[in-house]
Order: sequence, then C-alpha cells, then structure tokens
Amino acid sequence: MTPSRSPLRTWPTLGLALGLVFGLAACGGGGGGSSGGGDDDGGGPPPPRSATVVLVNPTTLEDLEELCDDKGATILGPVDGTDYYEVSVPDGVDVDDFLEDLDDELEVEDGEHDEGVGVPEGGGGTQAAFVDDVFASIATQPALALIGAPTAHGRGYDGTGVVVAVIDTGVVASSPALAGRLVAGYDFVDGDTNPADVANGVDEDKDGVFDEGVGHGTFVASLVLAVAPNAMIMPLRVLNSDSIGTAAALARAIQYAVANGADVINFSGGLAGPSLVIVQAAENAKAAGVYVVSAAGNRNLSQVDYPANASAVWAVSAVDATSRKAFFASFGSDVDFVAPGIDLLGAHPRAPSGLARWSGTSFSTALVTGAFALLRGEDAGAPSKDLFERLEDTAVPVDALNPLYVGKLGKGRLDLGAATAP
Repeated sequence: MTPSRSPLRTWPTLGLALGLVFGLAACGGGGGGSSGGGDDDGGGPPPPRSATVVLVNPTTLEDLEELCDDKGATILGPVDGTDYYEVSVPDGVDVDDFLEDLDDELEVEDGEHDEGVGVPEGGGGTQAAFVDDVFASIATQPALALIGAPTAHGRGYDGTGVVVAVIDTGVVASSPALAGRLVAGYDFVDGDTNPADVANGVDEDKDGVFDEGVGHGTFVASLVLAVAPNAMIMPLRVLNSDSIGTAAALARAIQYAVANGADVINFSGGLAGPSLVIVQAAENAKAAGVYVVSAAGNRNLSQVDYPANASAVWAVSAVDATSRKAFFASFGSDVDFVAPGIDLLGAHPRAPSGLARWSGTSFSTALVTGAFALLRGEDAGAPSKDLFERLEDTAVPVDALNPLYVGKLGKGRLDLGAATAP
C-alpha cells in the first residue's frame, strides 16, 4: 500500500532481513544512460556525496536554494524521474534539525534520509552455498517445474523481444548463464557504464563480512533467464559489494529503465521503512506502463519491505517445494504472488563451478519477473497490468496449506502452465 503523503518525515536506518543493517549514504546516486549523459537517458554521472544526504521535495527550487545557502547545505542535483532533490548536509549540522527547518521555513512536500536500501539475503541473512553442477541445471531445477515453466516453454513462450531491467548489485557478464542475453546498463554506484558485480575487499557496512552482496545480481538475472530464456537483461547496479545502496540511486535506476526501453523492472531488494522518493519513481514507471516487481523480504513479519508494499509495485513472497510459506518470508495483505524461494540454483561468480544454491524472496521475485517476460513476449501489445492480473488469476491458491497466513500470501503460487494455456 502506498503511504499517504504527509508533511516532512524522516526514516532512520533500520535492520533488514535476518539482521542486515545498511549504512547511511554509503554509495552514490546519479543518473546516466549508456552514453553517460543526456536528459533523455536518465542524466549524467552521479553527484558527489558529502556528509549526510537527504532527499527533499520542495514546492519551489528557489526557496530550497535560499534555505540551503543559509544552512551551508549543498543541492547536489535532482533525482531523475521524481520531484526530489539531493541535498548534502554538512558535518556539524544535525540532520533532523535541518529537516525540521525545511518543514518550518518552506512548504516542503517531503524530506527523508537517503539511506537504507539493500537485499534481504546479505550479511547475516541467508547465504549462498556453492555447488558443483552444470549451468543447464538452472533451467531444469524442480522450482521451474513447480511453476509450470517447462509447460510454457513447450508452448513456445520464451520471452523473445522482452527487456528485463535487473536493479541489483550488477552482473558478471562473463557468466555462461548470461551469455548473449545482456543489453547496455549502468552503474549508479560508480557512475559509469560498467555495471559489474565485483568485490572490493572493503567491509563497508562494518559487519565483519566482506563483499557479501557479490553474486546477488548475477544470481537473480540467471533465474529470470531460466524462466524467460530469450529475454534480455538490462543490468543496473545500485548496490555495492556489501549490498549497500541509496534511495536516490534506486529511483534513478527505475527512471533509467523506463527511459531506455525496459518492459519490466526486477528489484530483489528493499528497505524496512518507507521512502517516498522510491514510491514516486515506481508510480511514474507504472504510469509509463513499466511495473516494478520487488521482494517481500526475509524478516518473517506481517509487514513486507518497501517498495514491495507500494501499490505501484508487485510484491512477491516465498514458499517451499510443498507450497508452504518459507520460514524466513515476510507476508501480509500487500503480497501479490508467491513462488519457490528455497535452495534455488543459479549463477554465482564466486563459486568455483560458477553455480550456487540460495534461498530468499529475492529469488522468488526473479521467477515472477521472468513469468511476466514470457507473457509479454507472446503479447507485445497487452497492457502490463493485464498480464500481471493474468498471472494472478491463474495462480494456485495456497491458503489451505498455510492456515496461519490466510489472505497474506497473495493470490497464490505462480502457475505458468495455467497462465499460458490455450
């Protein structure tokens, strides 16, 4: 559900699924297309980050400029695709006091900390287990059969012509699972056109684990392609190697995806508290006919993570092989679908074999996004909303198997056999 807009609010950093805490302004926003600039492709390189960054939606830019001058703050630039601006609050200035001053002295629509975006599986969450297997097994694993993907493939559904934006930690382009299936993307962390999923050897979130986010984006992309093998992946990196990102970077990536021809956006991540700049970006994408599909989260709570609980976003939770709720999966009335999310097989760049098994709502989300790509490939003219509703209408109800979660697991488990039936 989209939060109602009220005067100025701030949202502190919160721990995400199973203990992971994401840092404050630890990686930069910024826009840009494959050429690295221009208004039509999402903006230029990311602005520099200094001290604490907040996002402000002012009634007039002139009033914001005047107040920032008085407070010694710096406007770093607009957040493309939204009405927000990034503002750097200098060291020594209390951020909450600054936001209160904005509310007192300006008619500010909203102000919030630019922080807290990550993936549910990082840090202390579920961990990838490296396995010795072959890449062909990704597409033949039991989870794919459970959702009816082989049946859809047998009917000629393969996602041809569909572009899926994967907003995540980037991808390793050399993975055999992604060979020939990538279009130009962008790195909103480093501000360049190489959205590589790489380690940097720095414990940026100070949790004692290095580079725990590496592999997540590649894993997600491989699952999308396992469902929709002829789709193309647009990799958009908004999370660094420790899975740390910002709301501004995510909003810019959503705008970039829409401006550069994506048919659907997969964001297998989120944050525990609301961010209206992300909600606005998702709503603008929806208005353009491009929906965001996002993970419910791994906190096993009756409150799904943002932006999955926004009305403009399709929320996905996880079940096991018997269609019972995964032990870690969050749930609630905002969930739209469930899909398998335990011990999925996917590509992982740090595994000796290039493959791993991993559990999480992130990966259930990838299966749903791939399912949409299958339908879109066969019906390029249908409204996106109609295709998602087709997936809902043909889902297998799971309430009887989950009596403690009746009405909290969406319309049920994805069923591509039914969704693609003649």
